[in-house]
Amino acid sequence: MAGKALELLRLEHHTEVDVKVTDCFRRCLECRVKPFCRIQLTTVEAKDAEGLVKKIIQSIDQ
Repeated sequence: MAGKALELLRLEHHTEVDVKVTDCFRRCLECRVKPFCRIQLTTVEAKDAEGLVKKIIQSIDQ
């Protein structure tokens, strides 16, 4: 799922975001249940990759 979210972000907002991929956030198995990311110190999560990208974009626009 992370790959799909990254692809969507890079296609639509490649100039607005600096994406860094981390192997593990130490939130055991949560990444297998639903996609999430960290924006600065805030955790953003959603049901699917598309929802996560929408929430990331909303966060960028604020």
